[in-house]
Amino acid sequence: MLDPMPFRPGHLLALMLLGCGIALGRTQRGDGDGPVIAAALADRVGAAWPRVVGEAEIPTAPSRVVASSVFSAEVLLELLPPQRLAGVHFLAADARYSRVTDKAASTRLLGSSPEQLVAARPDLVVIDEFTLADTAILLRSFGIPVVRTRPVASFDDVAANIRLLGFATGADEEAEALCERMFARREAIREAGKSLGAWRVMNCNGALDTYGARSLLDDAVRIAGASHLPADHGVGGYCKLDVETVLGWRPDALLVSVGENDDAAWVGQHPGLRLLPCVQRGRVARIPAALLSSTSHYAIELAALLQQTLVDWEKP
Repeated sequence: MLDPMPFRPGHLLALMLLGCGIALGRTQRGDGDGPVIAAALADRVGAAWPRVVGEAEIPTAPSRVVASSVFSAEVLLELLPPQRLAGVHFLAADARYSRVTDKAASTRLLGSSPEQLVAARPDLVVIDEFTLADTAILLRSFGIPVVRTRPVASFDDVAANIRLLGFATGADEEAEALCERMFARREAIREAGKSLGAWRVMNCNGALDTYGARSLLDDAVRIAGASHLPADHGVGGYCKLDVETVLGWRPDALLVSVGENDDAAWVGQHPGLRLLPCVQRGRVARIPAALLSSTSHYAIELAALLQQTLVDWEKP
């Protein structure tokens, strides 16, 4: 078991900061692995070092950051100059999962093992909800600050994670500017989608897994202007449906994940889905896999793509 850190003046300053919640909403805490930074920008920019984020005390603005998730890579490659990144997760260079493949390809690519992360000599490692707890424990045992981003179910959650990384790296102004651009894009999409309320859409894969309420897809669909069938029927999170349920809902459009080769032909060959009127009419919205799985600011373009597809189809 790790010894508790001694209390330092920076702890008090960080606690005061996290209690502000002035212009950007209520400060919340998760399960101990990372607060949601909601203080006003002026307070965040003015916060002294060391800064405390969850269990991590970050002594000074880090210069060798490791982004050990696709989300953190997509954000930090925008917030920080390349020389401040000691490495990013290798999936950030894979177009099936990432929207920043070009930038990631010119950065050191790392796996998720503690040995690889330590070998990069980081002064901050950013992990996510899927990172093994043992990895975080081992990194901390080497004295490496570790910040874990939070799960997201809305674009407000995305912004909270962006601000969290901005605070942890000292890129507060850059993080706030990125959030403002995302929110401006969100409002423009929402305004353009006011005539699309008749559309009832859902996504699924060949195993009939789907996103419901409390998911970023749910937020994106509603921002686009459409109704999200799984959420409207009480489905939450990510779950598996049976074909009778999907046929009974009769969606007006189906969202499917596609790769570089636009591989959506399976939908028309699926023994159940091919019976849907929307599939027979070709109302299958092809969403790039990296966009559908993104939990960063890039995911707002999912709403834009869906909206444009529905506009092109004119009516259900």
